[in-house]
Amino acid sequence: MTPTEQLYERLRAQKIDFFVSVPCKLLAELIERLEEDPDITYTPVTREEEGLGILAGAYMAGKRPALVMQNSGFGNTINAVCSLLSYFKIPVVFLTSHRGSEGEPVEAQRVMGDAVKPLMAAVAVDCIEVASTAELDRVEEGIARAFETQNPVGFLFPFSFWEGGE
Repeated sequence: MTPTEQLYERLRAQKIDFFVSVPCKLLAELIERLEEDPDITYTPVTREEEGLGILAGAYMAGKRPALVMQNSGFGNTINAVCSLLSYFKIPVVFLTSHRGSEGEPVEAQRVMGDAVKPLMAAVAVDCIEVASTAELDRVEEGIARAFETQNPVGFLFPFSFWEGGE
């Protein structure tokens, strides 16, 4: 089973059932899986903050929402995280490829790669790195905590995760 398949099983076990995404090469297999699953709601969006508005509405309608994106897009979400998710206690799950992490071939990605963890901390998004499939229990624990506390959670999946590294 690929890392994506293992991650997807964990997400569905936690009843995540409403997804939006912004494209990322590392997330292509996950996005493909979302497009094919008739048991969830999925839609692509053009901007991360647009996705958060949709996901907030989905949560209010009883869904368990997640945003699939690369970490460079987290900067686009800051205002919506503070004035929407945090203020109204909406537990969105951020499934984030960590561009700029070890193995990154594009030098320009490194700056936001270094900034994403402090940015998440600054806006009170619990940031959890999942470097390998052996660490996927962190996903289940983080999602459970997000819905218990009604706060967003951000998972960072570096290159080592997608390569199946242990």
